[in-house]
Amino acid sequence: RKQSRPVPGLVVKAVVPVLPRRRARASPHDSMCDRVCFCFSEAPLTRDELDKVRRGAAFARYNEYSNTFNVTMCDTPCSVDWRTTACCCVGANPLTHSCVQLHMRYQVLNHVAPGSEWSNYECCQGYIPACPPCFEPGRCGERDCPRSCMFLEAFCFPGLAISASRFVLMEQYHLRPDPCDNRMIRINNCLQLLSIICDIAAHFDRNLRDLAQLIDCAADLIFLAISGCMTAQMDHEMAYRTALEAGRPDTYASVATSEPAGPAGVVEGKIVTPLQVETMDR
Repeated sequence: RKQSRPVPGLVVKAVVPVLPRRRARASPHDSMCDRVCFCFSEAPLTRDELDKVRRGAAFARYNEYSNTFNVTMCDTPCSVDWRTTACCCVGANPLTHSCVQLHMRYQVLNHVAPGSEWSNYECCQGYIPACPPCFEPGRCGERDCPRSCMFLEAFCFPGLAISASRFVLMEQYHLRPDPCDNRMIRINNCLQLLSIICDIAAHFDRNLRDLAQLIDCAADLIFLAISGCMTAQMDHEMAYRTALEAGRPDTYASVATSEPAGPAGVVEGKIVTPLQVETMDR
């Protein structure tokens, strides 16, 4: 093809190509997610929905971020990277779930603040408001026994434990959930709610006990599967960011990041949560 030559004296503005969004890529996993979760919206929470939640304004910042995870949760089980696939399987195992989340929190905290060990750990990383005197993050013995507290957090509150680790990475690199991620999280929340309703109804009608047990089993399987995908997504993101810092961007193919990543979740060596950021802004 004939190549055009620049005309002397003519200033040509350079056009910076915009990398495609994750959803723009035709992927069999995306179509599978559409078929399985078609009943659930892929859109993020609206401002009205966030206003109904306590501290919802602190989490609204995630909708404004333009970066996305290097791999979606739907892609982790069949990732070309064997480590991501293995991490997905181990993270979905109920026998190793608590230990995996303990290790994942340690990796996330030291990825954001290298060498910090457990000094920045607190229960749910401050993303869950305190409920004194039963639950007060930062006053649950985290400084004396951080590993024991983290294990209890992952064992008693598995969903909150994995979500807190994910929020730290999202704050650090200005990441927003992928549309397919939103659908998977919504279908999990819907099944958990349906399971609770069926368990309550089964106490009044014995004929519903079998149905309640079936839905409980389905809800548990879906939760474990999504937990494994979310764990693998975080592990892959940390490996990808480490490769970028080491000057090896080709090690992990990136799809799109249009906003420069920065240490948004670290202030003076301390990890700052959205709740703390909101207070500091005021």
